[in-house]
Amino acid sequence: MLRGIITDDTKTKIGKDFYDRYYYKYNDIGINAEKIVTIGEEYSFARNTSITISIDNEVIYEFLARPDDEFLDAVAEESVNATFTYLKEKEKERKYFTQY
Repeated sequence: MLRGIITDDTKTKIGKDFYDRYYYKYNDIGINAEKIVTIGEEYSFARNTSITISIDNEVIYEFLARPDDEFLDAVAEESVNATFTYLKEKEKERKYFTQY
C-alpha cells in the first residue's frame, strides 16, 4: 500500500513554490497518511489564484495566493498543521465507529 502521497494540481509558479514548501514541511513532521493529499489551484478574481488542500474531495485549507516568500512559508506551515489535525481527527473517528 502506498502512503504519504501528495499530488500537485497547481498551475502557476506561485502554486509550485507553495507545493514545494508544503511537501518539505509535510515530510519534516513525518506524516505518513494512507489518504492522498491533493493541492489544487483555481483562477480567482482578477489575477489572483486560490490554492486548496483537500483529502478525499473534502477541502481542508484554502487561501488566496500572494507572491511573497514569507507569506508562502507561513501558509505552508498553517496548512500542514491543518492537515495533521484533520488526519488525527479522522483516526479518532475511525476508532469510535464500527463499520458493518
